[in-house]
Formats: sequence, structure tokens, C-alpha cells
Amino acid sequence: MQRTASKQIGFTLLEVILVILLFGLLVSAVVVNFSWDNRDDQLEQEAHRFQQLFHYAAETALMRQQEWGVVIKPNGYEFLVYQPDNDKWLPADSPASLLWHELPAGQELKLELEGLPWQEDSLLGELNWAADALEAEQGQADDVAVLPHIFILSSGEITPFQLILQDESERPFWYVEVRGEFSIPLYREQVGSQLP
Repeated sequence: MQRTASKQIGFTLLEVILVILLFGLLVSAVVVNFSWDNRDDQLEQEAHRFQQLFHYAAETALMRQQEWGVVIKPNGYEFLVYQPDNDKWLPADSPASLLWHELPAGQELKLELEGLPWQEDSLLGELNWAADALEAEQGQADDVAVLPHIFILSSGEITPFQLILQDESERPFWYVEVRGEFSIPLYREQVGSQLP
């Protein structure tokens, strides 16, 4: 009598479970490494984005002999261009990254213009922009002009400023400082848990 050896075709249940388990471990490792950034990394990316856009605006203002500016609000910022034909500051239309940018949830901006050690030496410190803003606010609601908080002049000079991006949504709190002193380049500190 001949015995015929039967060949096993397919996989056993144990082999299938082992493959699924290994596949699950690989997927979870990829998700952990490449999905959401840490809060401090996001803050660093936002500071880098602002710095690069500011440098672009300053170089464009110098090349085109235009006056530029930045409006800063706690939740975001926007770049403006002065239009001498109608005597208004209008949002920069290109590239689109210069338009209003809202910060991710949990992040906030704080701008300081006065009380900086280098402010008194700046020619911009002698200009009375605050008086122009007050006159505009006292006018009719439709005539209120939007004035930048930070000016980027065609001469290459900028308003001295200190901008702090912060994330205080949960502990540890994270902060990063971007500051300008007369002209570009801007200076950016590393993200840290101490308020600059």
C-alpha cells in the first residue's frame, strides 16, 4: 500500500494572527513617528514661517520700493502693502501665504513695540504713527484705516519689535521669541519653557 503524503495548502490560523500582529505593530510605529507634531515643534514651525514671510516682505519692499507692514492680533497676522494712489494699507495679494494666517488652536501672539532697549535709536521711533491711528479711529466706522503694527519700509528699515509666540494650552508652557532690530534679518530664539 502506498501512502500518499498530503500537502498543506494555505496558512494556519497561528500564521495569519502573527502576520496581522506584526502588520499592526508596523502601522502603529509609523503613525507615532509621522502623524502629529509635538506642541513645541508646532510653535517652532510657526515662528519659522513668520520669519521667512517677514524676510520675503522686507526684500520685496526694498526691490519694489514699496512700504509694507504687518498687522498682529493674538490669534494671527497679516501682511499689508501701502497703496499711495488711494492712501490706504491693503492686504498683500500675492503670494497667498502673506494673507491672513490664523495660528493653530492653543497658540497666541504677544507683540511689544515700546520699552525695547533699541527703540530710541531707531528713526522709526521718531515717527508719530500712533497719532495717525487715533485720528483714523475717531473718524467714521467706514473710514477707519487699517494701520500695520510693524512697518517694513522701502529703505530697508523696520519697526523694532519683540514678538512672542506662546502655547499655554497645557503644561509645560512653550514660548519662542522673534525680534527685529532696525532691519532684517530677524532673530529667533529656540523654543523653551521660560518666558523670554
